[in-house]
Amino acid sequence: MVLDDYGKKTDLPMHNKFNPRRSNPRSLYKKIAIGLVSVIFIWILFFRSNFSSQTVPQVNSQTDPENDYELYHATKDGIQKQDITGLKSEEEIYKETVDYYDLDDYKGSPDGLSQGDVVLFLMPLRNAESVLPMAFHNLMNLTYDHSLIDIAFLVSDCSPDDHTLETVFEYSVALQNGTLLDKLQLGERQRHANIVKGSSDLYQLYMDPDYMNNIKKSYNPETFHENYRKPFRSISIFRKDFGQVIGQGFSDRHAVKVQGIRRKLMGRARNWLTSNALKSYHSWVYWRDVDIETCPGSVIQDLMKHDYDVMVPNVWRPLPTFLGNEQPYDLNSWVESEAALELAKTLDEEDVIVEGYAEYPTWRVHLAYIRDPKGDPNEIVDIDGVGGVSILARARIFRQGVHFPAFTFLNHAETEAFGKMAKSMGFKVGGLPHYTIWHIYEPSEDDLREIAKLERKKRRQRAK
Repeated sequence: MVLDDYGKKTDLPMHNKFNPRRSNPRSLYKKIAIGLVSVIFIWILFFRSNFSSQTVPQVNSQTDPENDYELYHATKDGIQKQDITGLKSEEEIYKETVDYYDLDDYKGSPDGLSQGDVVLFLMPLRNAESVLPMAFHNLMNLTYDHSLIDIAFLVSDCSPDDHTLETVFEYSVALQNGTLLDKLQLGERQRHANIVKGSSDLYQLYMDPDYMNNIKKSYNPETFHENYRKPFRSISIFRKDFGQVIGQGFSDRHAVKVQGIRRKLMGRARNWLTSNALKSYHSWVYWRDVDIETCPGSVIQDLMKHDYDVMVPNVWRPLPTFLGNEQPYDLNSWVESEAALELAKTLDEEDVIVEGYAEYPTWRVHLAYIRDPKGDPNEIVDIDGVGGVSILARARIFRQGVHFPAFTFLNHAETEAFGKMAKSMGFKVGGLPHYTIWHIYEPSEDDLREIAKLERKKRRQRAK
């Protein structure tokens, strides 16, 4: 046994010397901090619980945030607001609004009229007030059963002083109650009574007389079919802007420098309208521009009967006699060429090939240029690019993902890219080179200058 330094006995070896533990200031501070945090946390929980029970008001059982909306219906009597306070319970609504659709029943028959196929008619509108009478005449002229056609308009990016939306409201209600034809005829008489001869219609003096006679015949009530006034299955009107700032004049819309931007914006608008208007029971989708002047009333059946997934007609426009009477209008329906494929390899990924412009020599076969006025209107040409003036497509291709690219797809956008996408996915895309519909003639600035020049020449000759 040995004594340690403090005189105590120990059995431990001398080198195992223990000293008393000294307190660590850091450890003490840490314990104090943890204690304070715990006290504060408990106090906050107690305070919040007590405060909440005293200050938060009780929810009024009579209020229902799900009813914070307004619902409107367009009927033959006008625009009506529905009272939503008396709606059924949520459970009852679910029971009555759950529907079952076998999409195999809506594939789209080539004889859709006899099969009862419902067609979705889509028409984008922008600053279209002046051509709406013509457009609604052409709507009524459709011989496909009106009770099998749902119409959806998209009014977008109109000028502040434009009244397209209000006019569509007015015409749609009149269309559904059977009074639109009377309204349009009255408006036409008033327009002719107020028009100053030789102002806005001066160009008509220089148009082909045969074409002008054909227009008069097309809008003559004696030529209207028996169901001309019949209301349609439904009419929906959508209002949404997409930031389109490019002008609506002919020169503005067709300048090469704006085509890529313009078409991508139009692609967004088309996709938006399709996704909001297309329903499970639609078998076909028919896109139509508002400014078509003459078109066979049987156009839907005529495009449908060929059993293609996408089908377009030929689109031309009349011209003044000093410009040759007529001209191909829609050059976006074409057959792909090796030259165009090689051109695409030289472009950036985001570049958009604009068909019909010298800047992009594609040497493609255009549907418009192989037209024969005396050719067989049922002759079909398989095409790659598609023009957007008049498109009939099976609804199922949209359900399977085909759309109007609002981005550069294979160096194309919107309808041309739509055609290439549909074909890439295995769908049949075709055009009818000898089946022609006619776009309105919009005088360009050069045309107006030439007409003014010819008018001055006439006056000089009369003065002699």
